[in-house]
Amino acid sequence: MPKKNVHLFFGEDTYSSTQKLNYWREQFEKKYEGDMNINVLEGKGLESKNLESDIQSAPFLADKRMVVVKDFLAKGSKDEQKKVAEILEGEIPDFCILIFIETQKLPDKRGSLYKKLNKVGNLEEFKALMGPELLRWINDRSNKIGLQLDSKTANYLGEVAGSDLWNLSNELQKLKTYSKTEPVTKEAIDSLVHPNLTTSIFKFTDYIAQRNSKGSLRTLNILIESGEDIMKIIFMIVRHFRILIQVKDLVDRGNPKSEIISKVKEHPYTISTTMQQSPNFSAEALHDIYETLLGIDIGIKTGKIRMLADDKKEIRLALEQFVLNVCSD
Repeated sequence: MPKKNVHLFFGEDTYSSTQKLNYWREQFEKKYEGDMNINVLEGKGLESKNLESDIQSAPFLADKRMVVVKDFLAKGSKDEQKKVAEILEGEIPDFCILIFIETQKLPDKRGSLYKKLNKVGNLEEFKALMGPELLRWINDRSNKIGLQLDSKTANYLGEVAGSDLWNLSNELQKLKTYSKTEPVTKEAIDSLVHPNLTTSIFKFTDYIAQRNSKGSLRTLNILIESGEDIMKIIFMIVRHFRILIQVKDLVDRGNPKSEIISKVKEHPYTISTTMQQSPNFSAEALHDIYETLLGIDIGIKTGKIRMLADDKKEIRLALEQFVLNVCSD
């Protein structure tokens, strides 16, 4: 039977998991008059004996005690995790609310502590919001801060800024400061919002798939002018086409989406996007694109394509030529 007072918050949406923890803390402080009985432990270097001592320590002048353990599954030693798993097998006092939260990366589900938490605790996974769920979050957040944003513009904001709620929250606040009581426009988003790299790569490859050279070049220019490292941009473009080649092959072989996700080991949203794009390319065209991009990468690294801190003309020219060649095929 799961223990009602043992919890694990994890998932890609660390904004929502952190917000939930903050809400629990606020409610605890209201009910028990302050944070005297709240203890937050960092997972890195945490020893099981110290955690056990905190769990067993009776609350001071209150009925409950809250113990929060941050990123222990990601940063704690394997030996200490095993010891904590053994502690969880025993009795956790009713007065102790024990919360593990992972904000760095997804926990290894093969690990002893995760398996034990899955057995005796209450697990809540916060998955990255996509599609209608993301749009709903943007609308809800906008209403909360008094930002006028219609559904079409909210959808566009999601396309530009991506699904990272930490970033979206900051961008919405920025738009609120700028627009004040006026409705947000697409032009304001283009002017103020820093484009999300992954989202821009998706948009770039979408335009490539449609053979839309104008849209491809416009998005490429946004990527280059965004301030992101140019080599990271090229790496992300190459990576996307590598995934697209894998997905195209599996789709052509008749694999269902669930099997493709399992085999390629990428986020379901990434797989969905590449599955939509794959019919627009032949396998041969994808391999030619991939080889061309690798050639640009090698050219930069060997100095055939010059890259200076304040001059990206040659790299821009090589990528623009790549776009025009692909879109004209």
